[in-house]
Amino acid sequence: MFARCWFLIFIAFALTGCRPTERVIAKVDGITITAKELQEELWRRYGAIALKELIQQKLLEREARERGIKVMDNEVVQALKRQGLPNNAENWHRVRTELILEKLANSLAEVTEAEARRYYEQNRALYEQPERVRLRDITLESKENAEAIWKALQLRKGDNFAELARHFSINPVTRQRGGDMGVIPLSDLHPKLREIVKRMKVGDFSKPVEINGEWVIVKLEARFPAERKTFEQVREQVIAHLKQQKVWQLKMELPNKLWRKAKVTVFDPNLKKNLR
Repeated sequence: MFARCWFLIFIAFALTGCRPTERVIAKVDGITITAKELQEELWRRYGAIALKELIQQKLLEREARERGIKVMDNEVVQALKRQGLPNNAENWHRVRTELILEKLANSLAEVTEAEARRYYEQNRALYEQPERVRLRDITLESKENAEAIWKALQLRKGDNFAELARHFSINPVTRQRGGDMGVIPLSDLHPKLREIVKRMKVGDFSKPVEINGEWVIVKLEARFPAERKTFEQVREQVIAHLKQQKVWQLKMELPNKLWRKAKVTVFDPNLKKNLR
């Protein structure tokens, strides 16, 4: 929110800190525009917006002081560097306010054990891992070539699988790795391969199977059973996730919440009329 139109606060400062003058600042077809006219237009358009944001900034600073929350200068400097922003007055005040809001939200965001358990129960699928397998493949362009490679594998009981994959496989992704496909969820395999791999034991290699016009032989290197992590195993992860959600929500809501709680008196009738 403050990043979006922080510059409006500086406009308001300029308007209230400078005496309007009749100094000509522009001309269009002989028609003059004065500094006073520009200031009055800026005040009319943006004065109420800037005032509200300035009040919210003051309320956040007060709330932080009451809770013992501080933002040090070096924290602002580091935040400016991370965001790649020049260290000027406008960026400094905006980033400082953002850090105050971040710290306030983190101090207010609390996650109970019951909330964490409820989230875990409602999202068990997030903490489950399906059955996975580690495979090697040799992919060939014809049935004849596939059968020849399969016979060569039989002679050495598959010990030469990686070597043959490097020399003969046409799979550009796995060839240089000796056919290593990595660890894959069983459910992600092509249906034909999935049914074959389900029946294989670790160390087995399959007969050639035709898939999308190519012939594939796979070797099962390892099998990892499906598992579900218990709440105790993921408790800290769940709490951290829920707290982050609450922090984001508080960052959106806190400035307006403090505004609604505060007693705000605006003396300028035009600003008061436009203030929401």
